[in-house]
Amino acid sequence: MSEKVTTLPKQAVSIETIVIVGIFTALSAVISALPIGIKILGVPATLQTFAMAFLGFALGPVLGTASCGVYILMGLIGLPVYNGYTSGPGVLFGVTGGFLFGFLFLSFLSGVGMKFTKKDYYPVLKNIIVIVFSLIGLVICHLLGSAQFSVLCHKTFSESFLLVSLPYIPKDIVSVILAYVIAASVRSALSKAKLLPESIR
Repeated sequence: MSEKVTTLPKQAVSIETIVIVGIFTALSAVISALPIGIKILGVPATLQTFAMAFLGFALGPVLGTASCGVYILMGLIGLPVYNGYTSGPGVLFGVTGGFLFGFLFLSFLSGVGMKFTKKDYYPVLKNIIVIVFSLIGLVICHLLGSAQFSVLCHKTFSESFLLVSLPYIPKDIVSVILAYVIAASVRSALSKAKLLPESIR
């Protein structure tokens, strides 16, 4: 008489992964909401670019994008996580909401770039590839932001780009690079402490 062995289904996402993703999402939401008190042509500068790029670098393309999506959803349902502690559909679908949608691409492509850190390339080449992928995401983010601003403000795309994108590009490039440096350090520290889940490595 043989006994039927029942095996439990393998857990799709580990508890460690859920905890790490939750912590990083919460920290990014706090950072994104902080007003930094600088305006360029009347539009406030934010730390959102840094935070959303960090999510991609730290968590990878899938979990990073999911975390960014959770952040956007948190603001949509009323939690004050958008820049300046704002929230709601009025912000997401408002004149600068296109940038929020664009952050999904920034997080995703930043995470895709991180995959190349596992390749057997020269360290400098790895870093360049990661940054290039992230900057492509940043370009998409700015294009979406300018497009939504253009439609809602009845301006041409070029006018909108000059108003709400171009002045911020240098700051955003620095934000992306800084996010990569910090995320790489955090991942390294967590890995050495054996706290970095396998799904994020």
